Amino acid sequence: MEIFAVLFILASVQALAEFLPVSSSGHLVLVEHLPWIEENMRAIGEGLLLFINVMLHVATLIAVVIYLRRDIVYLAKGAWSSIVHREMSSPDLRTVMYIIIASVPAGVIGVLFNHQIESFFSSPKLVAEMLIANGLVLLSTRYVKIGQRFIAEAGIVRVIIIGLCQAIAIVPGISRSGLTITGGFFMGLEPVEAAKFSFLMAIPVIAGAGLLEGIKIAKGGLPDGLLVPLVLAMTVATLLALAALHLLMHFVRKIQIDVFGYYTIGVGIAGLVYFSL
Repeated sequence: MEIFAVLFILASVQALAEFLPVSSSGHLVLVEHLPWIEENMRAIGEGLLLFINVMLHVATLIAVVIYLRRDIVYLAKGAWSSIVHREMSSPDLRTVMYIIIASVPAGVIGVLFNHQIESFFSSPKLVAEMLIANGLVLLSTRYVKIGQRFIAEAGIVRVIIIGLCQAIAIVPGISRSGLTITGGFFMGLEPVEAAKFSFLMAIPVIAGAGLLEGIKIAKGGLPDGLLVPLVLAMTVATLLALAALHLLMHFVRKIQIDVFGYYTIGVGIAGLVYFSL
C-alpha cells in the first residue's frame, strides 16, 4: 500500500505542477526529501525512481497531446501538405520547424550536462532558491507589453531565445512552462499563442527523455508489483494535468500568470526555512 501512496503523491504533484508555472521538478524534489516520502523512495532505488519520474512526465505529455489534439492534427496536415506542394514558407510548416528548433537547446544541454543536472535534484535548498527566482520571473510579466504575434511570425531569433528559456528550465525549481510562456510574452507572442508554443515545444523534449529512460529500464525490467501502481499513477497524472492545463489557460488569457509568482516565492522561502533547520 505504501508504494501506491507514494506514487499517487508524486503523480499528483507532477501533474498539477507540470503545466502550472510553478516547477513540477522543484516541487518533486522538495516532496521527495520529506522524511516519510524519502524513506519509501530509498527503498525503490535511485535508478528506478528516475524512471518513475520520467514516466509521470510521459503521462503529462499524453495530457498535452489530448489537450492540443486539434492543433497538432491541423499543424501536421498543414505541414505535410506544404511539403508535398513545396510551399516551404507556409505558416504551418514554419510553426512546426520553429517547434523543432526551440526544442534543440534543451535536448543539447540535457545530453551534455546530464550528470550535473541530476546532482541538482539532491539539493532541496538550491531548488528552494530557484523557486524564489522562478517567482520573480513570473512577477516580471506584470510589466511586459503584450504582443499579437502568432507562432509562425516569431522568427528564428525569437524562437531560439524561447528555446533557451526551456533549456534553462531543466534546472529544478525553474518552471518550464513559466519561463517559456514568459519568454513568449517578451518576444511579442500573443498570450494564448505563447502558451500553445510552450506546450508544443515540450512534446519532443519529454518524448525524448521518456524514450531514453524506457530503453534503460527495458534492459533490466520492472520489479514485480510495480507495473500496476505505475499505470494507475500515470492515469491520475494525465487527468490532473488536463485540469491544470485548463486552469493555466484561464490565467494566460487574463495575462495573470504573475499570481503564481507569489506562490513559488512563498514555497521557496518555506523550503529554505525547513531544510535549513
